Amino acid sequence: MTIHRVLVTDSLAESGLEILRAAPDIDLDYRAGLKGEELLREIARSDALITRSGTAVTEKLVGAGNRLRVVGRAGVGLDNVDVDACTARGILVINAPTANIMSATEHTMAMLLSLCRNIPEADASVKRGEWIRSKFMGTELNGKVLGIIGLGRIGTRVTVRARAFGMRVIAYDPYVADTVYERVSAEKVSLDQLLAQADVITVHTPLTDETRGMIGAKEIAKTRDGVVFVNCARGGIFEEQALADALNSGKAAGAAIDVYADEPPGKANPLVSAKNIVLSPHIGANTIEAQDRVAVQTAEMVIEALRGSIFVSAVNLPFEGTAEAETAPLINLAEKLGLFTAQVITGAVTRTAIELWGIEDRLTKILSIAALKGLLTPILSTSVNFVNAEQIADQRGIAISSTTHPTPRDYNNLITFRASTEHEEFCISGTVFSEKNQRIVSVNDFRVEFEPKGNMIYAINRDVPGVVGKVGTLLGDREINIADYNLARTSTKGKAMAIITVDEPLDLETLNFLRSYREMEQVRQVKL
Repeated sequence: MTIHRVLVTDSLAESGLEILRAAPDIDLDYRAGLKGEELLREIARSDALITRSGTAVTEKLVGAGNRLRVVGRAGVGLDNVDVDACTARGILVINAPTANIMSATEHTMAMLLSLCRNIPEADASVKRGEWIRSKFMGTELNGKVLGIIGLGRIGTRVTVRARAFGMRVIAYDPYVADTVYERVSAEKVSLDQLLAQADVITVHTPLTDETRGMIGAKEIAKTRDGVVFVNCARGGIFEEQALADALNSGKAAGAAIDVYADEPPGKANPLVSAKNIVLSPHIGANTIEAQDRVAVQTAEMVIEALRGSIFVSAVNLPFEGTAEAETAPLINLAEKLGLFTAQVITGAVTRTAIELWGIEDRLTKILSIAALKGLLTPILSTSVNFVNAEQIADQRGIAISSTTHPTPRDYNNLITFRASTEHEEFCISGTVFSEKNQRIVSVNDFRVEFEPKGNMIYAINRDVPGVVGKVGTLLGDREINIADYNLARTSTKGKAMAIITVDEPLDLETLNFLRSYREMEQVRQVKL
């Protein structure tokens, strides 16, 4: 039996430590607070590291881990973990992304109720020896409209609880199917409709390029006078100065905030001195139950990862030591097919299907999950992994099917991934040649061959002369180097597709300039 040494450098709930101690193949070294040179020496002797926020998992620390295979972050955030450095060394990074769902849900409701009933101010008043009941006139939730931005795992749970308080719930989430709204009895609306109708607005999305600053002065101006805002999700989704201005001017009646763009926020943060606001120090996950789940999930997944399981809560590519060397390129390719699809298709995906030719049946599950992980990652950032991709897809109303064909078709192995929205179906196929070379070989009706790697431009245009020249000239004038230019077309003077690999992403102005050409029908930027 192989014995795996697990170093724990931060406080961990006893329930998690007991699991590690009971595992016959685990040698636990519990050293909460270990620092400096001693930490570097011990990491060199360890197969796995478990920490919370007390240990900075830096490139230097990772470099010292000659045996290190797994880093377990006992929590959701990864601010103290250099994931890129771990990935470069083939070290699996796992966390516990679902452990705090219920705690965050309940904290959202607690913050909202505290705000509406003036609980912090009333508590402080009584403790000062005052008895001024008329000062603390509150508002009821019953009969109010709650607008939820992000109808995922926490958003749906908040919906159920808000409806129990008699609230009407409207929601905006372009990435979930209509069945999700129906299941929790939330009304589907656009973002502008939500801003205009809601009495209370709460956000439950990850912080991505799309959601950063999504509620700013322009959006707040569209809301009702006296609106209430809640953010127990991620700092940075609200423009903090704009929110403070709305509170101080009376446009917003109140806000309840648990997360901040910079933490701790500091005295200069405009929210700290804003009127009618309840603040908490990022404690949405701070419950006994959540911390217990964090410890248990992290301990169990570290053990499974050390034993070679791919079904762990990994935030980076879990190929090192988790699957046979020959299957890793297929898993990676399936994920890239889903990732490509997510960046090209428009609207909420409702159905997906994966078809395999010349690939063993035993890989169907892994490849299906890999494709789903790729499809969901741009929407949910790092919270998608091989453990929860299928569950998240189901929660978002995405139907999943798979088919295997033992006889190869055109290639020794072929993976075809289909995704459908209400208005379109997107189909993409890829294969792995000898020497583990991955290639995408068809996109919808276009036969093509290109390496799924790097920054790409996906363009559909009318098949007329001069398009290639225009594109090349535009990119050349803007000093954007073309690494590869792949062309395909359906028929003479029909439609053409280009997959253009470039050295760096296009800025929005260049992208819009490309889209402005009258021959262009669709232009998307893809990063693989």
